[in-house]
Amino acid sequence: MEQALVVNGASYAEAIMDLGLNIITDENKFFENPAAFDLIMFTGGEDVSPALYGDDSPLNVCYYSTYRDAKESKVYQVALKHGIKMTGICRGIQFLNVMNGGKMIHHLEGHAGSIHGMMTASGEEIYVNSLHHQMCLPGPDAVLVGWSSTRLSDHYIGEHDKPVEYDGAETEALIYPLTGCAGVQYHPEMMRPNSEGAIWYSKFIQNLLRLPMDEFVDKYTNTRKINAATTAV
Repeated sequence: MEQALVVNGASYAEAIMDLGLNIITDENKFFENPAAFDLIMFTGGEDVSPALYGDDSPLNVCYYSTYRDAKESKVYQVALKHGIKMTGICRGIQFLNVMNGGKMIHHLEGHAGSIHGMMTASGEEIYVNSLHHQMCLPGPDAVLVGWSSTRLSDHYIGEHDKPVEYDGAETEALIYPLTGCAGVQYHPEMMRPNSEGAIWYSKFIQNLLRLPMDEFVDKYTNTRKINAATTAV
């Protein structure tokens, strides 16, 4: 049976419960025998510290836990060393984005408590929930798999907590092929199991685990890589 570590939030396992994985929530068991794990899931919560992407938050727009950042960074590095696939939900994909050279919009409007469409690179539009105030600015190796079908924010706070002009996609889902990372900004674990968002994410992770990475990327994005110019702020 494949085994998954869910870090900081056992309830998030609901999003992958139908995949038949053995779910572990104790990081110590992972560190004792990382080779026994097939998937790491990073979950929601506080913002990722701006220091991890070379920024700061002088107006305290970002609220974060350096303890959690340090603990999850250790999990990430061990998983990377052992070639273990990783996924993230909400803060989790933000953390993976930062670990892979991405940055963050410190604050945007319209994504806290809304239901909205997510366009996928394969041409689908599915409806997802939205419970976040930050947004991933993907790194150079990112592959965009989902974005808000309509622009929900007209106000963006970026580096050093200053307003910025942003005309790119409002990122909802990403793949980082070089490190085996993939995740979503929305909360599939809070959606009905038969909802579009929950089904899409469950299949997404099933394919992450089962497909070679090049086939996985082709299936979900048609190899559509995000342009670095789109992420400039």
